[in-house]
Amino acid sequence: SFASNITIGRYLSVAVKAQNDQAHLLQQHIQITFPQNILSIQDGMQFILQFSGYRLCDVKNLNSSAKAMLGEPLPEVDRILGPMTLEQGLQTLAGSMFYVLLDPVNRLIGFKLKPAFRDLYQSESVSQTARGLNYDRNDKHQ
Repeated sequence: SFASNITIGRYLSVAVKAQNDQAHLLQQHIQITFPQNILSIQDGMQFILQFSGYRLCDVKNLNSSAKAMLGEPLPEVDRILGPMTLEQGLQTLAGSMFYVLLDPVNRLIGFKLKPAFRDLYQSESVSQTARGLNYDRNDKHQ
């Protein structure tokens, strides 16, 4: 409605509301070239999260497959990301075998191995994901 707009010029008015990526932080667009000192996937994730309002959860609270993924070297093909959303960047770095988990209250990001890959990692304890990181934006079955 016109009441929720402000006039900023003679013929121009804008809506008085947060932009989509301000209201939904994981939808902000990123385009990143990682510096050479970013060596691991964890370094890369911390780098793209540094100004996002989110941070990685404490890695010691993640299960062993997520810890192992974060410790892997950053693939050369992923040294340039975007343009894409922050959520897509996190998923790209983690790989399609992981869910990106979100704790919106504490603004934490974590990861959980998808069920199709759990059989490959018999030693995994599925319940070892970080506390509070049980909301999966992609899992429609919750």
